[in-house]
Amino acid sequence: MGKKLAFLVLGVIVLTLLLAPVAMATSYSPQDIYNDFAANGRLTHSYTQAQLKAYLNDTTLGAYSLKTIKSQLDNVVEALVRPSFPFTGFQMLLAGIAVVALVGGGLALRRFSRQA
Repeated sequence: MGKKLAFLVLGVIVLTLLLAPVAMATSYSPQDIYNDFAANGRLTHSYTQAQLKAYLNDTTLGAYSLKTIKSQLDNVVEALVRPSFPFTGFQMLLAGIAVVALVGGGLALRRFSRQA
């Protein structure tokens, strides 16, 4: 039983050592995202939503980066993280219903409140 446990522990350690560099190589910090954009004015790597949100929430880049590059990158990252919804006209439909209800209600009140 002791030999099996030792082999299991050794196998887990070896597997962890083999997979750790792969996990470390694909994780980008907010500074890496900034450096990627500052190098050529566009993002050349693919970043996850979590990495892009981490960039937006990072306060050190705001203090120690060029403001022009940072503002351009903020616009790019916000477009990737928070995409805008397509215009469907639903808001206009709701506004139209509200207008018809208010005008119709006003006319109905005026008509039925008159003295005969």
